[in-house]
Amino acid sequence: MARGLATAVLLAPLAATAVVRGDGLSHLSRGDSASEYWDIVAHFDSNHQLFARFLITNEGPGDRTAIATWQLIDPNGKRTEFRNGRREKRWTLGPGGDSIRIGSSVFDQSGSKHRLEYDSTKRGIRVGLEYSPKGPIGWIDSANDRYPVDLLELGTPVIGTIWLEGMSEPASVRGTISITHTWMESNEAELALRRIDFASTGSGPSVYLSNRMAPSGESERWLIVLRDGDLRFETKRFELSLDSPSTSDRGDYPTPSELRIRGTEVEGVIQSQSTLAEIDPLEAIPQPFRFLLSFKLRPHRVWARASYEIRLRGEPNTPETVLKGSGVTTITYTNPLPPEVTRPGN
Repeated sequence: MARGLATAVLLAPLAATAVVRGDGLSHLSRGDSASEYWDIVAHFDSNHQLFARFLITNEGPGDRTAIATWQLIDPNGKRTEFRNGRREKRWTLGPGGDSIRIGSSVFDQSGSKHRLEYDSTKRGIRVGLEYSPKGPIGWIDSANDRYPVDLLELGTPVIGTIWLEGMSEPASVRGTISITHTWMESNEAELALRRIDFASTGSGPSVYLSNRMAPSGESERWLIVLRDGDLRFETKRFELSLDSPSTSDRGDYPTPSELRIRGTEVEGVIQSQSTLAEIDPLEAIPQPFRFLLSFKLRPHRVWARASYEIRLRGEPNTPETVLKGSGVTTITYTNPLPPEVTRPGN
C-alpha cells in the first residue's frame, strides 16, 4: 500500500477542496464538532519516553481551540506532564497547515527536517527533537470515511535534547518516533468508544497495529510491518482478541495484558507490561470547554510498555517470518465501556 502524496480523496464533510491522504497537514473544517489531532510516540535509547498530542477542535465555545499535551517519562519512570492551550487567533497555524505553535509547544512539518519542541523557562522544561520524514506510511481505507487515520511515521530515527530544571546540562537523545494524524467532523465519542494503537520501538522491523471499536461494538483493525523503511506486510484481515485478564483495577477502562492476533496471513501476540502513564485527557482542556465536553465525554488514556511476537505466513512451501521486539501500546477511551463489553475477549 505504498501511496504517493499525489493520491487524493474528497471527504465531503470537510472543506470543498481535495484532502491529500498522508500529507500530515491540517484538514480541520469549520464544522461545529470538527476536530483533528496528531499523536506522537517517541522512545529513546536512553530509555526516555515521550508522548504528545497536538489537538485542534471546534467543539465548545468558538472555533479552532488548540491544545498540546506532553508526557515525558525519564529512565527511572518519573513522569513530567506539561501542556499549552489557546483560543483561536492566540496560536499559530503555518501556511498550508504545515506547522503549529501553541505557546511553548511547536510541531513543525515544513522543510526537510521536521521539529517537535517545547521551551518554557517558567516551567523549567526544554525539549527539542528533529527527524527526517520517511512517510507517509499509509492509511486506513475504511468503509466509514468519517474517521480517517493516517500513519505518518513509524520507527523513524529521531534525535534531540531534553532538559529539565535541576539538570546541569541538556541530555542528548536519539531513538525512534511514530506519528498518526486523525480528523473527524463528529464528536469522537460518536465514532470511537475505544482505540488501541501499538507502535514498535528500537531497531529492526517496525510494527504498527490499530484497533477502533465503535459505540455500536463494530471493530476496525489494521496491521502494518516495515523493514528497512519499505512496506513488508499490511492487512485488515485478522481477528483481534483481548481475552486475557485486565492489568487495571478500573473495570470500565480495562487495560488488556494481551492482544492476540489471528488470521490466515498472520498470528501473534502483543503483551502489555508496565504502565508508563495514565491520564484523564479532559484535565488538559481549559474551562469552560472542559465542563461542556464532560456532558459527552468521560475519557481515559493509558500508555503501556509492551513486547510482541508476530508470525507472518509466507507463500506455500516458504518459511514463515517471525518478528519479535518491544514497543508502546496506547489505549484511549472516550467513555467507559458498558458492562456488556467489559468481559474478556472484547
